[in-house]
Amino acid sequence: MRFISMAAAIALAATVSLAVDTTAAGGANGTKNTSAQTEQEEYLIANAPTLKPTNIITIRAIGMGTVDEGKYSRAQEMAMAKRAAIIDGYRQLGEKLHGIKISARDTVKDSLLTHSEIRTELYSIVRGADIVETIWENGLCQVEMEVKLDGRRWYRALAGN
Repeated sequence: MRFISMAAAIALAATVSLAVDTTAAGGANGTKNTSAQTEQEEYLIANAPTLKPTNIITIRAIGMGTVDEGKYSRAQEMAMAKRAAIIDGYRQLGEKLHGIKISARDTVKDSLLTHSEIRTELYSIVRGADIVETIWENGLCQVEMEVKLDGRRWYRALAGN
C-alpha cells in the first residue's frame, strides 16, 4: 500500500540554539578567568553561547513531506504530507542528538567504478519534541520542530567530556 513519498533527499536547514544563563563572564562570584579558561575560549565560535550544565539546550529541525497529488482527497493529502514532515523532523532531531551511522561500498572492475552504494542508519529515541510552525506551499508541508534538553543530562555528551 502506497502512502507517503517523502522528500527525504532534500537538504534541511536546522539550527541549534542554547538558552544561556546570565552569569557574568567571570565566575559566579565575580572571579577573573584563569589561563585555562582563556585558552578554552580561544576555540569558541564568536558570539556563540557557552555550554554549561545549567543551560536549557534547544535543538531545532525542519522536516518536509509530500504525497502523490490526485490519488487522495485534499484532506488526506494534507494529513499524509504533514505526517511525513513530522517523521522527517523526528529523524533529523535524532541525527542531531545521537548521530547517524554511514556505511559506503564501491565496486571497481578494470579500473572503472561499476557500483557505488551509500547507506545510512539511525537509532534514536526522541521525546518531548514540539511542532513550532507548519507551512504549506505547492503540495509540500514543512514543519519546524524543537526539543528542549536539560543541560544537566546532556552537558557531558554535547561538550565532549
